[in-house]
Amino acid sequence: MNLPFYLKTQRKPKMSWLDRYFFEPNLAQKILAFALLPFSLLYALVAVLNTKVRRKLKFNAPIISVGNLTLGGNGKTPVCKAIAHLFAPTKCVFIVLRGYKRKSKGLVVVKNGKEPLCDVDISGDEAMEYALDERVFGVIVSENRVQGIEKALNLGATLILLDDGFSKRFIKKFDILLESVQKPHFDFTLPSGAYRLPKCFAKKADFIAREGEDFVRHSRASENKNAILVTAIAKPFRLYEHFSKIKACYFFADHYKFQKNELEALLKKHHCDTLMLTFKDFVKVRKMGLKTQLIELDIELKDEFKKAILAFVEKF
Repeated sequence: MNLPFYLKTQRKPKMSWLDRYFFEPNLAQKILAFALLPFSLLYALVAVLNTKVRRKLKFNAPIISVGNLTLGGNGKTPVCKAIAHLFAPTKCVFIVLRGYKRKSKGLVVVKNGKEPLCDVDISGDEAMEYALDERVFGVIVSENRVQGIEKALNLGATLILLDDGFSKRFIKKFDILLESVQKPHFDFTLPSGAYRLPKCFAKKADFIAREGEDFVRHSRASENKNAILVTAIAKPFRLYEHFSKIKACYFFADHYKFQKNELEALLKKHHCDTLMLTFKDFVKVRKMGLKTQLIELDIELKDEFKKAILAFVEKF
Protein backbone atom coordinates (compact mmCIF):
# COMPACT_ATOMS: atom_id res chain seq x y z
CA MET A 1 0.00 0.00 0.00
CA ASN A 2 1.17 3.52 -0.81
CA LEU A 3 0.71 4.98 2.69
CA PRO A 4 2.63 8.03 3.90
CA PHE A 5 2.20 6.93 7.50
CA TYR A 6 -0.09 5.20 9.96
CA LEU A 7 -1.03 6.72 13.29
CA LYS A 8 -2.49 5.19 16.41
CA THR A 9 -4.89 7.49 18.22
CA GLN A 10 -2.65 7.98 21.25
CA ARG A 11 -0.23 10.22 19.35
CA LYS A 12 -0.46 13.58 17.67
CA PRO A 13 -0.09 13.42 13.87
CA LYS A 14 3.37 13.87 12.49
CA MET A 15 3.82 16.20 9.58
CA SER A 16 5.09 14.82 6.33
CA TRP A 17 8.67 15.72 5.35
CA LEU A 18 7.33 18.40 2.99
CA ASP A 19 5.03 19.94 5.62
CA ARG A 20 7.90 20.05 8.10
CA TYR A 21 10.14 21.62 5.46
CA PHE A 22 7.67 24.44 4.82
CA PHE A 23 6.21 24.99 8.29
CA GLU A 24 8.52 23.54 10.98
CA PRO A 25 11.92 22.93 9.35
CA ASN A 26 14.83 21.40 11.19
CA LEU A 27 18.38 22.69 10.71
CA ALA A 28 19.08 20.54 7.63
CA GLN A 29 15.84 21.67 5.99
CA LYS A 30 16.63 25.31 6.72
CA ILE A 31 20.03 24.91 5.06
CA LEU A 32 18.33 23.31 2.05
CA ALA A 33 15.82 26.16 1.84
CA PHE A 34 18.59 28.77 1.69
CA ALA A 35 20.53 26.70 -0.85
CA LEU A 36 17.49 26.74 -3.12
CA LEU A 37 16.96 30.51 -2.89
CA PRO A 38 18.27 31.20 -6.44
CA PHE A 39 15.53 28.93 -7.80
CA SER A 40 12.96 30.69 -5.61
CA LEU A 41 14.00 34.05 -7.02
CA LEU A 42 13.63 32.71 -10.56
CA TYR A 43 10.25 31.19 -9.70
CA ALA A 44 9.07 34.48 -8.19
CA LEU A 45 10.18 36.42 -11.28
CA VAL A 46 8.29 34.10 -13.62
CA ALA A 47 5.21 34.13 -11.37
CA VAL A 48 5.15 37.94 -11.22
CA LEU A 49 5.63 38.33 -14.99
CA ASN A 50 2.83 35.83 -15.56
CA THR A 51 0.42 38.13 -13.71
CA LYS A 52 1.27 41.15 -15.89
CA VAL A 53 1.22 39.91 -19.48
CA ARG A 54 -2.53 40.05 -20.10
CA ARG A 55 -5.09 42.84 -20.04
CA LYS A 56 -8.00 42.64 -17.61
CA LEU A 57 -11.09 40.81 -18.77
CA LYS A 58 -14.47 42.00 -17.49
CA PHE A 59 -17.68 39.98 -17.39
CA ASN A 60 -21.29 41.06 -16.91
CA ALA A 61 -21.72 39.08 -13.70
CA PRO A 62 -20.14 39.17 -10.26
CA ILE A 63 -17.10 36.91 -9.98
CA ILE A 64 -15.65 36.09 -6.58
CA SER A 65 -12.29 34.39 -6.30
CA VAL A 66 -11.29 32.41 -3.21
CA GLY A 67 -7.57 31.74 -3.13
CA ASN A 68 -4.40 31.68 -1.09
CA LEU A 69 -0.76 32.58 -1.54
CA THR A 70 0.61 29.42 0.03
CA LEU A 71 0.26 25.73 -0.74
CA GLY A 72 -3.09 24.00 -0.19
CA GLY A 73 -5.05 23.06 2.90
CA ASN A 74 -6.20 26.58 3.81
CA GLY A 75 -9.93 25.95 3.38
CA LYS A 76 -10.76 27.15 -0.13
CA THR A 77 -13.36 24.45 -0.77
CA PRO A 78 -15.41 24.86 2.45
CA VAL A 79 -15.23 28.66 2.23
CA CYS A 80 -16.42 28.56 -1.40
CA LYS A 81 -19.33 26.37 -0.32
CA ALA A 82 -20.20 28.74 2.52
CA ILE A 83 -20.27 31.69 0.11
CA ALA A 84 -22.39 29.72 -2.36
CA HIS A 85 -24.86 28.98 0.45
CA LEU A 86 -25.20 32.73 1.14
CA PHE A 87 -26.61 33.28 -2.35
CA ALA A 88 -28.30 29.94 -3.10
CA PRO A 89 -31.87 31.23 -2.59
CA THR A 90 -31.47 34.21 -4.92
CA LYS A 91 -28.62 33.52 -7.35
CA CYS A 92 -27.76 30.82 -9.88
CA VAL A 93 -24.32 30.02 -8.45
CA PHE A 94 -21.67 28.28 -10.54
CA ILE A 95 -18.27 27.27 -9.19
CA VAL A 96 -15.42 27.16 -11.68
CA LEU A 97 -12.18 25.38 -10.82
CA ARG A 98 -9.28 23.58 -12.43
CA GLY A 99 -10.26 20.07 -11.35
CA TYR A 100 -6.92 19.00 -9.93
CA LYS A 101 -5.92 15.33 -10.39
CA ARG A 102 -8.91 14.56 -12.63
CA LYS A 103 -8.49 12.11 -15.50
CA SER A 104 -10.23 14.37 -18.01
CA LYS A 105 -8.87 17.33 -19.97
CA GLY A 106 -10.42 20.57 -21.13
CA LEU A 107 -13.77 21.94 -20.06
CA VAL A 108 -16.27 19.62 -18.35
CA VAL A 109 -19.69 20.60 -16.99
CA VAL A 110 -19.78 18.59 -13.77
CA LYS A 111 -23.18 19.86 -12.63
CA ASN A 112 -25.94 21.99 -14.12
CA GLY A 113 -28.96 21.58 -11.91
CA LYS A 114 -29.67 18.94 -9.30
CA GLU A 115 -27.34 16.02 -10.00
CA PRO A 116 -23.68 15.51 -11.01
CA LEU A 117 -23.25 14.80 -14.73
CA CYS A 118 -20.07 12.71 -14.44
CA ASP A 119 -18.13 10.61 -11.95
CA VAL A 120 -15.32 11.69 -9.66
CA ASP A 121 -12.56 10.46 -11.98
CA ILE A 122 -13.74 12.94 -14.61
CA SER A 123 -14.43 15.84 -12.23
CA GLY A 124 -11.75 15.50 -9.55
CA ASP A 125 -12.53 15.17 -5.85
CA GLU A 126 -13.01 18.87 -5.04
CA ALA A 127 -15.36 19.47 -7.97
CA MET A 128 -17.43 16.44 -6.97
CA GLU A 129 -17.62 17.74 -3.41
CA TYR A 130 -19.22 20.89 -4.81
CA ALA A 131 -21.48 18.93 -7.16
CA LEU A 132 -22.95 16.86 -4.32
CA ASP A 133 -23.92 20.01 -2.43
CA GLU A 134 -27.63 20.67 -3.02
CA ARG A 135 -27.18 24.42 -2.67
CA VAL A 136 -24.62 24.65 -5.48
CA PHE A 137 -26.42 24.84 -8.84
CA GLY A 138 -23.51 24.46 -11.24
CA VAL A 139 -19.90 23.23 -11.30
CA ILE A 140 -17.44 23.49 -14.18
CA VAL A 141 -13.85 22.27 -14.36
CA SER A 142 -11.50 23.85 -16.86
CA GLU A 143 -7.78 24.58 -17.00
CA ASN A 144 -8.79 27.73 -18.90
CA ARG A 145 -10.79 29.73 -16.36
CA VAL A 146 -12.00 32.25 -18.97
CA GLN A 147 -13.64 29.46 -20.95
CA GLY A 148 -15.11 28.11 -17.72
CA ILE A 149 -16.60 31.50 -16.85
CA GLU A 150 -18.02 31.97 -20.36
CA LYS A 151 -19.62 28.53 -20.25
CA ALA A 152 -21.15 29.23 -16.84
CA LEU A 153 -22.64 32.49 -18.12
CA ASN A 154 -24.05 30.71 -21.18
CA LEU A 155 -25.73 28.23 -18.82
CA GLY A 156 -27.40 31.03 -16.88
CA ALA A 157 -25.01 31.73 -14.02
CA THR A 158 -25.72 34.97 -12.13
CA LEU A 159 -22.84 34.54 -9.70
CA ILE A 160 -19.53 32.78 -10.33
CA LEU A 161 -17.07 31.57 -7.72
CA LEU A 162 -13.50 30.86 -8.78
CA ASP A 163 -11.83 28.24 -6.62
CA ASP A 164 -8.10 29.07 -6.41
CA GLY A 165 -8.29 32.01 -8.77
CA PHE A 166 -6.11 34.59 -7.04
CA SER A 167 -3.24 34.17 -9.51
CA LYS A 168 -5.59 34.89 -12.44
CA ARG A 169 -4.92 38.59 -12.21
CA PHE A 170 -6.22 39.21 -15.74
CA ILE A 171 -9.82 38.47 -14.68
CA LYS A 172 -11.79 41.31 -13.11
CA LYS A 173 -13.12 39.89 -9.86
CA PHE A 174 -13.43 40.28 -6.11
CA ASP A 175 -10.31 38.60 -4.71
CA ILE A 176 -10.58 36.91 -1.34
CA LEU A 177 -7.29 35.71 0.05
CA LEU A 178 -7.44 33.08 2.80
CA GLU A 179 -4.88 33.25 5.58
CA SER A 180 -4.43 30.10 7.66
CA VAL A 181 -3.63 30.02 11.36
CA GLN A 182 -0.44 28.13 10.54
CA LYS A 183 2.08 30.31 8.72
CA PRO A 184 5.07 29.13 6.61
CA HIS A 185 8.40 29.35 8.41
CA PHE A 186 10.04 31.40 5.63
CA ASP A 187 8.45 34.12 3.51
CA PHE A 188 10.01 32.65 0.36
CA THR A 189 8.36 31.43 -2.82
CA LEU A 190 8.77 27.85 -3.98
CA PRO A 191 10.97 25.84 -3.64
CA SER A 192 12.55 27.55 -0.62
CA GLY A 193 9.21 28.44 0.92
CA ALA A 194 5.51 27.64 0.67
CA TYR A 195 4.46 30.79 -1.22
CA ARG A 196 3.18 30.43 -4.78
CA LEU A 197 3.40 34.19 -5.31
CA PRO A 198 5.54 36.69 -3.38
CA LYS A 199 4.02 37.48 0.00
CA CYS A 200 3.68 41.16 -0.96
CA PHE A 201 0.93 40.14 -3.39
CA ALA A 202 -1.42 39.94 -0.40
CA LYS A 203 -1.95 43.69 -0.72
CA LYS A 204 -3.60 43.06 -4.10
CA ALA A 205 -6.46 41.16 -2.44
CA ASP A 206 -9.82 42.87 -1.97
CA PHE A 207 -10.32 41.06 1.32
CA ILE A 208 -7.93 39.01 3.44
CA ALA A 209 -9.96 36.42 5.35
CA ARG A 210 -8.10 35.24 8.43
CA GLU A 211 -8.96 31.88 9.90
CA GLY A 212 -10.32 32.26 13.41
CA GLU A 213 -11.18 35.93 12.85
CA ASP A 214 -13.12 36.24 9.58
CA PHE A 215 -14.13 32.61 9.24
CA VAL A 216 -14.27 29.76 11.73
CA ARG A 217 -14.27 26.00 11.16
CA HIS A 218 -16.72 23.82 13.07
CA SER A 219 -15.85 20.12 12.73
CA ARG A 220 -18.07 17.38 14.21
CA ALA A 221 -18.02 13.59 14.41
CA SER A 222 -19.38 11.20 17.02
CA GLU A 223 -17.18 8.63 18.74
CA ASN A 224 -17.00 5.26 16.99
CA LYS A 225 -14.49 2.68 18.22
CA ASN A 226 -15.52 0.41 15.38
CA ALA A 227 -14.15 2.88 12.80
CA ILE A 228 -10.81 3.91 11.37
CA LEU A 229 -10.13 7.39 10.05
CA VAL A 230 -8.77 7.45 6.49
CA THR A 231 -7.98 10.70 4.75
CA ALA A 232 -6.16 12.20 1.77
CA ILE A 233 -6.24 15.91 2.53
CA ALA A 234 -3.39 18.41 2.46
CA LYS A 235 -3.10 18.92 6.22
CA PRO A 236 -4.43 15.85 8.07
CA PHE A 237 -3.25 17.17 11.43
CA ARG A 238 -6.29 19.48 11.27
CA LEU A 239 -8.37 16.43 12.16
CA TYR A 240 -6.53 15.82 15.44
CA GLU A 241 -9.63 16.45 17.60
CA HIS A 242 -11.24 13.31 16.12
CA PHE A 243 -8.33 10.89 16.57
CA SER A 244 -9.41 9.75 20.03
CA LYS A 245 -12.87 8.87 18.72
CA ILE A 246 -11.77 6.01 16.49
CA LYS A 247 -9.43 3.02 16.54
CA ALA A 248 -6.69 4.10 14.11
CA CYS A 249 -5.84 6.71 11.48
CA TYR A 250 -4.30 6.42 8.04
CA PHE A 251 -3.02 9.39 6.04
CA PHE A 252 -2.60 9.21 2.28
CA ALA A 253 -1.12 11.83 -0.05
CA ASP A 254 -3.40 14.75 -0.95
CA HIS A 255 -5.94 13.80 -3.68
CA TYR A 256 -4.95 10.12 -3.43
CA LYS A 257 -7.25 7.75 -5.33
CA PHE A 258 -8.47 5.10 -2.89
CA GLN A 259 -8.77 1.45 -3.89
CA LYS A 260 -11.57 -0.63 -2.39
CA ASN A 261 -9.36 -3.63 -1.64
CA GLU A 262 -6.82 -1.59 0.33
CA LEU A 263 -9.55 0.07 2.38
CA GLU A 264 -11.11 -3.32 3.11
CA ALA A 265 -7.69 -4.60 4.18
CA LEU A 266 -7.28 -1.71 6.62
CA LEU A 267 -10.71 -2.32 8.10
CA LYS A 268 -9.96 -6.02 8.48
CA LYS A 269 -6.59 -5.32 10.08
CA HIS A 270 -8.24 -3.37 12.89
CA HIS A 271 -11.42 -5.50 13.11
CA CYS A 272 -13.54 -2.49 12.16
CA ASP A 273 -16.45 -2.06 9.76
CA THR A 274 -16.62 1.73 9.29
CA LEU A 275 -14.50 4.37 7.56
CA MET A 276 -14.53 7.83 9.14
CA LEU A 277 -14.00 10.32 6.30
CA THR A 278 -14.01 13.97 5.39
CA PHE A 279 -16.47 14.81 2.62
CA LYS A 280 -13.57 15.30 0.20
CA ASP A 281 -12.54 11.69 0.88
CA PHE A 282 -16.12 10.40 0.86
CA VAL A 283 -16.78 11.47 -2.73
CA LYS A 284 -14.09 9.01 -3.90
CA VAL A 285 -15.44 5.99 -1.99
CA ARG A 286 -19.20 6.59 -1.96
CA LYS A 287 -19.88 4.01 -4.69
CA MET A 288 -17.68 1.27 -3.20
CA GLY A 289 -20.38 -0.11 -0.93
CA LEU A 290 -18.36 0.46 2.26
CA LYS A 291 -19.87 1.65 5.54
CA THR A 292 -18.87 5.26 6.18
CA GLN A 293 -19.21 7.97 8.79
CA LEU A 294 -18.70 11.60 7.81
CA ILE A 295 -16.76 14.26 9.64
CA GLU A 296 -19.10 17.20 9.24
CA LEU A 297 -17.47 20.55 8.55
CA ASP A 298 -19.25 23.89 8.64
CA ILE A 299 -17.68 27.26 7.96
CA GLU A 300 -19.00 30.26 9.83
CA LEU A 301 -18.46 33.51 7.94
CA LYS A 302 -18.14 36.45 10.30
CA ASP A 303 -20.17 39.63 9.76
CA GLU A 304 -17.45 41.83 8.24
CA PHE A 305 -16.54 39.07 5.80
CA LYS A 306 -20.15 38.60 4.74
CA LYS A 307 -20.71 42.35 4.43
CA ALA A 308 -17.73 42.71 2.08
CA ILE A 309 -19.00 39.89 -0.16
CA LEU A 310 -22.58 41.17 -0.19
CA ALA A 311 -21.46 44.73 -0.96
CA PHE A 312 -19.53 43.54 -4.01
CA VAL A 313 -22.40 41.44 -5.38
CA GLU A 314 -24.95 44.20 -4.85
CA LYS A 315 -23.00 46.40 -7.29
CA PHE A 316 -24.33 44.16 -10.07
